Amino acid sequence: MAHAHCHVPCGIYDPTFAINAAETVAKMVEQLQAMEAPGSDASSADQIQYQHHVGRRVANKEDHAKKCKYELLDVLWTQYFKPEHVERWPDLHDKFFRAGHLCTQNMQQIDAGLAAELYALTQEIGEIFAESKK
Repeated sequence: MAHAHCHVPCGIYDPTFAINAAETVAKMVEQLQAMEAPGSDASSADQIQYQHHVGRRVANKEDHAKKCKYELLDVLWTQYFKPEHVERWPDLHDKFFRAGHLCTQNMQQIDAGLAAELYALTQEIGEIFAESKK
């Protein structure tokens, strides 16, 4: 499926990319919080392997938070939603404002509550998008 990745007004938009990215953020946080650091008596190889697994998940979380922010703010908010949508959903600006900040907070922190809030809000924006297409 294509999406509006080029900033050309092609009219092809889809919130699924933002929703999937937010879900990935939440999954990475879940995995990070479930990981157990090796004890002080663990081998150097085990310590390095643990750090590797943590680093990969943190990088993936941050990449997907950035992707979510791009899809929400650069694609949907600035290219798809129009003043008539804001008239119909008066809190739409606040939803996008909060979602953008949640993306940034999820880049900065490992917090299941923030990740869940981002995912839920991104899904809500997706529902508004679907309703706006009717």
